[in-house]
Amino acid sequence: MTRPDKATIFKDIVATLERVGEDWEYSGQITLDTTLLQDLGLESIDVVVLGEFLEEHYGQTFPFTEYYTELSQKNKSDIRIADLVDLIFDHFVSA
Repeated sequence: MTRPDKATIFKDIVATLERVGEDWEYSGQITLDTTLLQDLGLESIDVVVLGEFLEEHYGQTFPFTEYYTELSQKNKSDIRIADLVDLIFDHFVSA
């Protein structure tokens, strides 16, 4: 698989979030500035599941754990969709 562009990754993330968060109460539009924890109300385990679904979708692994650990070390506790798009884009290995 060739590396998708950022717009495609964004669409894939939104589609995956809709699968993961079927029972959520978020009614706003998901944008690049939407945050996973504060805006969408995801729990840490939901973020893990989201990462697993994205890895399954793309057929490769991404450094989600390392990224989340790095955020914690920088005293940042949330992930914007744009940051997740960049992470996948930057670490995508084209076959």
